[in-house]
Amino acid sequence: MNQGTPGNIGFVQYRYLWLMILCWTSLATFGQQGDRFDQFHKEVDLLSQQKDTTAVTETFLKGRQWAQQNNIRLTNSDYLAFRLKHTRYLLRYSKIAVDSALVRYHAIYEDAVTAENHIMQAKTLGYIANAYRSKRELGKAFEYNQKEISAAHKSGDSVLAGRALITEMDIAYNSLPSPMQPDDLSELIKKGEFVIQYAQSEKLSQVLGFGKLYVSKFYIKQGEFAAAKEILLSISDEEPLSITFSKYEHLCEIAKQAGDLEAYRDYTLAFKSRAYQTKRAFVALNAHNYLLDYSMEVEDQDSARHYAERLEQNLIEVDTTKYLDFLDISYSSLAKFYKGKDLQKELQYTSYSAEINRIISVHQKQAFSAILKYKSELASLESENTDLAKSNTVARKNLWLTVGLLLLLGIIALVIFRKYRRSRRKTEDVIQEKERIAKVVTKESIELHNKQRVYLEELKYLKSDRNYVEFHTEEKRYVDRHVLTAVLEDLPPNFIQVHRSYVINKNFIKTSSSSRVILFPDIEIPVSRTFGSRLKAAL
Repeated sequence: MNQGTPGNIGFVQYRYLWLMILCWTSLATFGQQGDRFDQFHKEVDLLSQQKDTTAVTETFLKGRQWAQQNNIRLTNSDYLAFRLKHTRYLLRYSKIAVDSALVRYHAIYEDAVTAENHIMQAKTLGYIANAYRSKRELGKAFEYNQKEISAAHKSGDSVLAGRALITEMDIAYNSLPSPMQPDDLSELIKKGEFVIQYAQSEKLSQVLGFGKLYVSKFYIKQGEFAAAKEILLSISDEEPLSITFSKYEHLCEIAKQAGDLEAYRDYTLAFKSRAYQTKRAFVALNAHNYLLDYSMEVEDQDSARHYAERLEQNLIEVDTTKYLDFLDISYSSLAKFYKGKDLQKELQYTSYSAEINRIISVHQKQAFSAILKYKSELASLESENTDLAKSNTVARKNLWLTVGLLLLLGIIALVIFRKYRRSRRKTEDVIQEKERIAKVVTKESIELHNKQRVYLEELKYLKSDRNYVEFHTEEKRYVDRHVLTAVLEDLPPNFIQVHRSYVINKNFIKTSSSSRVILFPDIEIPVSRTFGSRLKAAL
């Protein structure tokens, strides 16, 4: 018996030793995963600074492949951050449409919820809210922003909470019906002052800068130019470019409204310098709006013509679905410039401005109604217990009336149930169709017969040649024995057949006409009469 004891002790010691080794290995593996994703992030940042979009795309693909090969869970925090960064990159550089980005964002958010990762939930909800804002679906933008604020507070990250509050101000401002009422703006100013106080207490310098920008913007809309200017001049020029270019943009507006041409000149030049540094077309567009307006005010025709031409070029480069407010100003400025010079262009830009105003008005009314409904539902929930208590008191006092009401409700419920049964089959068909579409939309690649894989986000167009189909990306051409119509069934909605032999990815469209379409950088694809209407409907 005594001889067996040392052996048992040795077994126990070895068992704990193995457990320690396994724990150490797991921790080391976890650390290696995080380090590997950090390397991918740094490589992407460096290549992005060098404007090497092809290499950036390859790095993202390498990261995704590495994660799949190492069986990294979708709920892994490092992989969630990597997927979020990848989606942001694809959307920013127009490699996918906003709807495709939303599908990706929602998938990442669901995985973050499963992982109970409040930080990733807040970040993803912020991008979802901004995506809906860019689509002018401001009611949905407000809904997801409220979820973002809640997740940010749960995460304990004051920076995320501050950013969410900034987004709330932006959505609320863009949701106000036109013309804006002083009371509406006063509420926004109070909200902005709260954000400034929050940023100061939490020492969030960048959130503080954006809070000041929005409060100054609200004051400008109220006509309180002195108050707006005081706030703007309190923002240092040492702040990040994203804040300082907006500072001078707002100062341009104040000088314009006040008719101070000397200050207007100084502020437009300061705005121009910073706008060009951003290298973003829509920022340059707004700078050119002010430069064109100033040039017309001082009757400098040469400068006015120069900035009118630059502005027209910006309108080609900017995604016209995102920046409706800027477009309205641009069209109005160009209509004013061409007045008495080119009647056709004057009428063209005047009609564009009128249409943009109509669209903005519709979106604002829809968003305002959606937000009011959302707030009304919250108020209803808060008073629900009181209402239930009152209902119970009435029911006790009026027993027979209550019984009658219950019978009536039962009859109504029966009628509704019968209608439900009749519509159930149709609903199930719709759900199945939605599931099929969602599966196609989220599909990332196509596997060819030779086992090669073509990633859809890189695929520019397909060409049919008898019993073969060519798959064209930026870097490579793949050939597979297939039928074009069969391949098209497995492609998401952004792929459109424009000719009997051609299918294109509309995310790569540069320009189009009734007879041809040009894909980036300069790929010409013919458009037939038969399929021309499909292209027109999709654009």
